[in-house]
Amino acid sequence: MDSKFDIETLVPKNLRSFVSEERENGMYLSDHQIEVLKQFGFSYQKYSEMKELLFDIYDYLDSSLDGDTDRLEQVAMELSEREYYSHTNQ
Repeated sequence: MDSKFDIETLVPKNLRSFVSEERENGMYLSDHQIEVLKQFGFSYQKYSEMKELLFDIYDYLDSSLDGDTDRLEQVAMELSEREYYSHTNQ
């Protein structure tokens, strides 16, 4: 297999914005996730636990008539997965 790949086309230039960092309230969120949350009116700073934020996100998704919630659903799945694995005995 002699395929040539251009790394610049495979990896987004803003890769750093997809890396989760611990925020001032102890939650691990990426800049991208924060931006999506903001677009849907969620301020992660007002939450003390990820469970509370996820509850409100899923409540919003369940009651939303807006069909353009794919990005918020993706963020919710990412956060749910991290929450699950951070509290599961390894």
